[in-house]
Amino acid sequence: MAKKHLTPKGQQLTLSLGRKPRRDFDGFVVGGNAQLVAGLKALPGTNDRGFYFVWGEQGCGKSHLLQAQCQLTTLYKKRCIYLEAEQLMEFGPEVLDGMEHFDLVCVDDMDELIKQPGWEVGMFHFYNKLFDTNSSLLVSAKVAPRMLDITLADLKSRLCSGETYQITRLTDEAKVELMVSSAYKRGFQLTPDVAEYIIQRSTRDVSSLEAILDQLDALSLSEQRLITVPFVKKALGW
Repeated sequence: MAKKHLTPKGQQLTLSLGRKPRRDFDGFVVGGNAQLVAGLKALPGTNDRGFYFVWGEQGCGKSHLLQAQCQLTTLYKKRCIYLEAEQLMEFGPEVLDGMEHFDLVCVDDMDELIKQPGWEVGMFHFYNKLFDTNSSLLVSAKVAPRMLDITLADLKSRLCSGETYQITRLTDEAKVELMVSSAYKRGFQLTPDVAEYIIQRSTRDVSSLEAILDQLDALSLSEQRLITVPFVKKALGW
């Protein structure tokens, strides 16, 4: 792969747009996504261009996966940027100028981004630039690429051309494992029985469970209490 050079504009965009990834693969419960995770983990160690399209319901772990991939890529001394659609929508597609020089670009919530005026054409041109620089692209959406509401046929064909994976829903047992592990990383203990209690009474999507852990973590610190079922009942009004 040819050495990539960031323009001054690209360096500024890294500071103003790129979110610092907070999640890694250690915190991602693989479940039925072993093939996808193995493929992504192998990507930074090669000089091959890769395009991955991952999709799944809200809260299934798409953002976690993209951030983990960005973290891993930087460990290989390669340049990566993680971009959220909500963030990009504050600007026009020209904000992507120069980002084709990253080794990997991760775009979260592509389905929301292309609804905005000008972004279909903008993403089409950006995809072509990434191809020319032999860079890799990882995008997420709530639906498969063939189901995207896109009027620009050339963009749709390109988004359908990569390796496409649906992130499978975690079982409740896997969610217990995820919550216990996430709590440990936050510095507190969550027993499996408390995790099961939370899962049975929440919306069960990964994002909501992570938000509950953040809330419990803050409350337990302020009140200096262990996280037990009675504590959860009181804290969450259950």
